[in-house]
Amino acid sequence: MFEKYCNEMLDKFLERNPDFGTYLGLHDPYDYLLPEGSTERLLGNLHWLNDFITHLNETMNKDDLSVGHRINWEVIEKAYELSKFSFYKQRMHELNPDATEDIGGLIFIMFTRNYTPLEKRVDAIAARIEKIPNFLEEFHSRFNVVPPVKLWTELAIEKIQNIGGLFMFILHSTNGKVSNEVYERLTTAMEALQPALKAHIDWLHSLLPKTKEEWAIGRKKFEELIQLREVGMTSDEIYRIGVNYLKKLKSEREELAHQIAPGKSVEEVLTMVESNAPKTFEDGLEFTRTIMLKARDFVQEKHIATVYPEDTLLVEETPVFLTPVIPFAALIMPAKFDKPQIGIYLVTKPKDPANLGKHLNYSSLKLTAVHEAYPGHFLQGAISNRGSFVRLLARGTEITEGWAFYCEEMMAEAGFINDLETRLMQVNEMIWRAVRVILDVKLSRGEMTFDDAVKILVEETGMSEDAAQAEVNWYTQEPGYPLSYLLGKHLILKLKEEVQQQMGDQFDERFFNDTITANGYLPISLLRQVFTSNQHLTS
Repeated sequence: MFEKYCNEMLDKFLERNPDFGTYLGLHDPYDYLLPEGSTERLLGNLHWLNDFITHLNETMNKDDLSVGHRINWEVIEKAYELSKFSFYKQRMHELNPDATEDIGGLIFIMFTRNYTPLEKRVDAIAARIEKIPNFLEEFHSRFNVVPPVKLWTELAIEKIQNIGGLFMFILHSTNGKVSNEVYERLTTAMEALQPALKAHIDWLHSLLPKTKEEWAIGRKKFEELIQLREVGMTSDEIYRIGVNYLKKLKSEREELAHQIAPGKSVEEVLTMVESNAPKTFEDGLEFTRTIMLKARDFVQEKHIATVYPEDTLLVEETPVFLTPVIPFAALIMPAKFDKPQIGIYLVTKPKDPANLGKHLNYSSLKLTAVHEAYPGHFLQGAISNRGSFVRLLARGTEITEGWAFYCEEMMAEAGFINDLETRLMQVNEMIWRAVRVILDVKLSRGEMTFDDAVKILVEETGMSEDAAQAEVNWYTQEPGYPLSYLLGKHLILKLKEEVQQQMGDQFDERFFNDTITANGYLPISLLRQVFTSNQHLTS
């Protein structure tokens, strides 16, 4: 009964949000549709969640359900509370006039996921492009109440100017690969879109004089957000975790550098490690494939986690038309309903061969295999996709992002990562995430300026100023997300200690890891309930 009602509610949600159908892997008829661009749809989604909860309370007794269904019920309730906070208090839908994620991100997924023949995907892409002008008009109606944020408006202008390039890449790369009828439809849709894109850019420019400088949500709202996420600590405590990790990790980095090359600076040793790289990009691509398979085999042989043989992660060079939007690499995850679960890890060939070692050195690639593939993001996602769609409403970003960093530590303890050079690169990456914790808290609470955050990133991580500015742009728009990476690892390790204490000699590494991957991206509070129930839940 519970599952039946959840499926009925999903059908109602997809009627208003066909884009979600595409992300789920439910393509017909959703791939041919666009959602409404107005605030009314967002408010309708909030009402949908409220109706979901109301009906459950009126027709079912939570205590009569299985543990898995009770947790799904709580997922729905927590999703509603976070959605209310987002709509009524963060109000990003009125403060950030960026429409590219709704249109460009959606079409990017359709083009890169090989879920059906290219002919059909391009026909659906054309159908969606035909609807973009109307979507943009509806989108504009959101911004008549409060002044949007200046920084985000400037970023929206930059991104919408680039999105035309993505559509043109699709147009050029499909020439001769689809029927004349479909290609003509795509061409016509592209031509009709150009005036709408220009009008949208003009509209964004017209917003600039009306914008406001402030973007931080402030201490009170940020604290409320942290408490809604139920991570079990205050923002002050999270901040101190970041500071403590940064100090510890910097000390470890110094010690590792000294062990690798006594007398040389950390920067010199990092350069040495980066120089130990494949001779050519093609060799780097092949090594990436090889090391990911080795990581997969290691996970199976050491009984670290369950691996389904039908799940496949392909490693491919980033197609030329996508290199402007994938400067380094990208993991394209399979959709929930894709069968089999096939992901693609795209690796972009550097323009300058001299930069090959920056991202494709042997040590970094070993970490990539663990972090992105096995038992990291791909394994977690492919197994999570086997559960209830309700789990997709869960917003446990601390588990989503923390899992991959936990996997690095776990695989090091298991012996897969066993050399000083790889450990050095791992610690260097963790320093970046420790800085994220500090900056996320300070920026979100309005206690640090944009420029100060950029300066700290450059000084502590060695990041270029351009890259640091891009990072901080993202931090301002996603309060509470950047801190999730290192905090998530910290919380998973803490949970593991608790479970080990509870289970004693019965504790099993694979049981712990499989329980996490089988339960989607539950927040840490609900994940703890799963372990307390002492059941390996997959519902």
